[in-house]
Amino acid sequence: MTPLSVPIPSWLMHQKLWRFLGFASSIVGLLCYALSRSFNFLFGKWNLAKISIYIVFSLIICLATFFAKVWQHSASLRLRAHMTFLVLTVTSVYSFFFDKAAIGDPDAYSIVSSASFAIMWFSLSRKIHCGFEVDMLYFFLGVLIIQLMKIRFLLSIVAICFSYFLIVLRSSLDASTVTDSEYLELHDQNHVSIQVESDSQQSNIHRIIMTKLMDCVEALQKRKAALVQTIFEEYNNATNNTMLVTDYNFLIDTLPQGVVNDLHEAVKSAVAVGLVKECSDAYIDCWREFLEECLAILLELDTVKIDHPNTLPTPYFMVKRWAETCNVAFKILFPFERRLCDRVFFGLRSVSDVCFANICRESTTQLLNFADAFTRVSCSFDQIFIIVHIFPALCDLIPHLQTLFCDSLAMFLVNEAITIQNNLREAIEGCYTEVKNMIFRSKKAKFVFPNGGIHPLTMDVLAYVELFCEPFLQKYVQGSDRAGTSFSFSVEMVSMLKILERKLRTKSKNYKDPALCYFFMMINRRYIQNFVKQRHFVTHLCNDWVQNNTHKAEENLELYYKSSWNMVVDYLKLYNDESLVPAGW
Repeated sequence: MTPLSVPIPSWLMHQKLWRFLGFASSIVGLLCYALSRSFNFLFGKWNLAKISIYIVFSLIICLATFFAKVWQHSASLRLRAHMTFLVLTVTSVYSFFFDKAAIGDPDAYSIVSSASFAIMWFSLSRKIHCGFEVDMLYFFLGVLIIQLMKIRFLLSIVAICFSYFLIVLRSSLDASTVTDSEYLELHDQNHVSIQVESDSQQSNIHRIIMTKLMDCVEALQKRKAALVQTIFEEYNNATNNTMLVTDYNFLIDTLPQGVVNDLHEAVKSAVAVGLVKECSDAYIDCWREFLEECLAILLELDTVKIDHPNTLPTPYFMVKRWAETCNVAFKILFPFERRLCDRVFFGLRSVSDVCFANICRESTTQLLNFADAFTRVSCSFDQIFIIVHIFPALCDLIPHLQTLFCDSLAMFLVNEAITIQNNLREAIEGCYTEVKNMIFRSKKAKFVFPNGGIHPLTMDVLAYVELFCEPFLQKYVQGSDRAGTSFSFSVEMVSMLKILERKLRTKSKNYKDPALCYFFMMINRRYIQNFVKQRHFVTHLCNDWVQNNTHKAEENLELYYKSSWNMVVDYLKLYNDESLVPAGW
């Protein structure tokens, strides 16, 4: 049977309306029935017990009407069966008493209560579907028609019209509900179809976005050669002017702004559809290769062999190239890459950090491995001179590493650099005594000048101090002396100069002429003193040593003068004695 349907206003479809209407009609119906003549005829006058029972019964009916939707959803089939039986029993009892009270004409309270109960069951039929609510609606509509017919036959027409209105309204509302259910079912079927089609469309969208992203990456790759040339030109200019590069945006400014913007938009589109990993992997592969190419050009060596110092053809050249490569990498290339990542992944800080850390990790490890390799080689003049040139370069780079790799993803690179720095310091400390002994035990140390002069041992020691200490001392003082370690290079340098002094004093005893002995000590002390002043080592030496060396040089000069004048006086005395001898003797 097709439900009768008429146009229904949208406000009649709201569940809250029928919930309120059913609750209000139940209150009105119960109140009017309590005041009606039929209730008094059946149950007599009111007393406290009747009032209490009726109030409890009324509360149950009102609450059941108000929360009908709740208990209807939670009710089991057995509970529904019992509810149907209870309603049937109550209806039969009500019909029995209604027939007994139907002797006289009904009053207004009885008519209003019947209409209210009909509306209550009508509203319940909109909220629950237990099967008896429609029958109860028809029952009370029939009671209303009979009551009005007893008063006057024409009034029954009003009851019939009211009943017809409720029945047609219910049928129309049911038709709207069926239509909505069919629409939802059709929507679910269409959703399955659309979902299948949307998966295919999403795959196509991903493919289009990744194609656009790779096109932007390739457009940026075409600028690699120009970037490398710009990097070398800028670094050479900075080196010639003895200035560091401070504006790291100059490389980004050389890139076409449209290319960077297109890549940024492509990244945004890829991230928006969940292609974060694919996007970052494509970018990392591109710029990691770029950094490796730059390092290979700078080092002018196969990247696989740079962590094996014994296989290097020219160690001094490679150390110099390594230091220059580190300067370009950590002062130009990596800051440029940091800023480019921030622009390409603007608004995606975590993705930018991950990309930057992965791009620079291998190149940084490669450069640090070169320095770390020299911490495990045997000690010699060549090796220690290489180490002392690597050490200050690494000390200069660590602050830049700390600035670049400040996030947790790349902090291990900074820790690795600091570990290598400490290993280099320990290697220098271990080689120091051995090299010092090699100097003082050399063949030149045993040589004695017949006419005095500056001893070769003095020149070797000071040359060692110059080559070893000059590039290293300031960094070592900052890194070790101030940290309170047991090895103080300032003290060790003073110790070496004191050993030199003892060696020179021993050599001076080989001169039989006292004046030549004092001259030898004086000229070597003055040479050491001038060397220390010219190389600005005075600040790294204790004041006692400087003052003692100056005092001893002056003392040796005075002794030299005194010894020389004694020789002159002795010569004059001898000459005078010879002139006083008579000519005939």
